[in-house]
Amino acid sequence: MLDVHPPHHAANNWRDFFIHIAAIVVGLLIAVGLEQTVEAVHQRHQRRVLREGVVADAKIYLHDVDQLIFANTRLIEDLSNRIQQVRETASHRQELGAPVYRPSPATNTIRLGNYSVAKSGGLVTLLSVDEINTLGDAEVAVVKSEALKERSQEAARRRVAFEQRFQVHYPAGSFDFSAATPVQLDEYQGLLIDERVRRAEVLEYLRLMHGGAEIYIQGQRDLGKIRQAEESAAQAAH
Repeated sequence: MLDVHPPHHAANNWRDFFIHIAAIVVGLLIAVGLEQTVEAVHQRHQRRVLREGVVADAKIYLHDVDQLIFANTRLIEDLSNRIQQVRETASHRQELGAPVYRPSPATNTIRLGNYSVAKSGGLVTLLSVDEINTLGDAEVAVVKSEALKERSQEAARRRVAFEQRFQVHYPAGSFDFSAATPVQLDEYQGLLIDERVRRAEVLEYLRLMHGGAEIYIQGQRDLGKIRQAEESAAQAAH
């Protein structure tokens, strides 16, 4: 708070009066200038810390995306193998063995912790328009990836529920598909294919996210160029 003190004695003439007024104005200008300088330095520090924080977010984001890419790639491979086994069983009446799916690494929800805190605290306004746009786009991508992941997990739950019909004891019992009818095998194949389709949708979108995160970490903040990098990364994966 700025304190302006009145003169200790009354002005004797107009000249003294204007001198006092000038002194007050100069004092106010100096005080305001110092206050604005301190505020500018503080904001510059906040901006630097925030930028460092969102780059850290991007690195964690990329790690989480890559973990999910790995997990979904393996699941798609295992589902494809299982689909082939079911097809061979249906066409040649061979015995269908137990389902085998390789364990996936633990994967978390993709995080943007520093950005979320800055957004809730109103500090995001310290960033440039391009930075705000790219971070907002990443936030939308996280929401969409979570929706796609939930759809794939729902498909997985339906597939697992079907498989448990043929499990002797839950949760670690053996499987016996010897009594499965052609209709049931066809239903099983449909569930496996549906889950594979959902996993492929997740995988495709994660590859887009990977490309965007990589170029963001490299320093790109133009949203159009980031989206171009996303498309290039998705195409390169095919």
